[in-house]
Amino acid sequence: RQRQMCIRDRSNIFTYFNMLFFLLALCVIAVQQWLNLTFMGVIIVNTAIGIIQEIRSKKTLDKLNILASPKAVAVRDGRRVTVDTAQLVRDDIVVFAAGNQIYADAVVAQDSCYVNEALITGESDEIKKNPGDKLLSGSFVVSGMCRAQLTDVGADSYVSRLTQEAKRAKKPQQSEMMRSLQNLVKWIGILVIPLGVVMFIKEFVWLGRAAPIAVTSTVGSIIGMIPEGLYLLTSLALVAGVVRLAQRKTLVHELGCIETLARVDTLCVDKTGTITEPDMEVENVVPLMDGNPEYLEAVLTAMYGTSEPDNATGKAIHELFDGETDWVCEKRIPFSPETKWSGAVFAGQGAFLVGAPEFILAQRYEEYRDTVDGWAEQGCRVLLAARY
Repeated sequence: RQRQMCIRDRSNIFTYFNMLFFLLALCVIAVQQWLNLTFMGVIIVNTAIGIIQEIRSKKTLDKLNILASPKAVAVRDGRRVTVDTAQLVRDDIVVFAAGNQIYADAVVAQDSCYVNEALITGESDEIKKNPGDKLLSGSFVVSGMCRAQLTDVGADSYVSRLTQEAKRAKKPQQSEMMRSLQNLVKWIGILVIPLGVVMFIKEFVWLGRAAPIAVTSTVGSIIGMIPEGLYLLTSLALVAGVVRLAQRKTLVHELGCIETLARVDTLCVDKTGTITEPDMEVENVVPLMDGNPEYLEAVLTAMYGTSEPDNATGKAIHELFDGETDWVCEKRIPFSPETKWSGAVFAGQGAFLVGAPEFILAQRYEEYRDTVDGWAEQGCRVLLAARY
């Protein structure tokens, strides 16, 4: 990372714009006209802006790496403990729950879960993993919970190779505006070189002026042809955008990111369209068919209040119905992307399902379509609780 920072610092210093002004500064220094070096202030400010932004990005990334250090739930001495993934070793028993990324290659040892392996296979299919099935690092647990035995950890795992590839130093990319400005300065710089030679000959040979005066006049004329003010103004505008993004808790890697963001005309999201908070909360509970509200609350408490939720929907219901119950659960069926529901069987009470109404009701769904559509139009995800 230090090597990458050095490369980027050099890229902020050794630009064509800076090199042209350094060359002009050397000409002025050669004739000892120190008071005529004020034009270097633009170069110093531009360079300082780029370097300071790189340093701020590095410090923020370092803090982010510490805060986002991946954690794992491992089973040690018969109880669950939270440890850094770097502390895991081969044959450790860990717990994977809904929403977890699988950080090391493993084999399911107990229970089952559904896994999305899109990062590996390119397919968004959700695959059920039973005891004995392999879990590949880099995939995600969509629903369910399982215990797994690690087989490959650290640099041997697939996700570690992906991480190393992502951290590989890449050449900084310039924004379109800065690239156009650089090209403008480059062509101007090419044109002013022969013009500068002609002007120096005019001042020194034809007009017979002293060398210091001839050099100073020539440098002043050349600087007037270069849009240094435009360059500085562009840098300050980009800095202002970066400051605004930082105030909104946005991590900035490149100075020109605000321009890149301004050029975005297409936003790609996942199938749920979630681009705000990923958490959900229960909006309302509506009994159907003159159902008993107390009985419905007892059902949801028994299904979600006494067990650890295995997906985001279950967590939302668990927060509302987290009371005590005397119902005895005989069997639980985790949520399946194929059936779109989860279920439980309680002794003396029967079996209950909670999930998508159209999948649970099947042909009877048309009876309740208007009720479901009414809540869906308000932006709610509608679930149905039913006794089977």
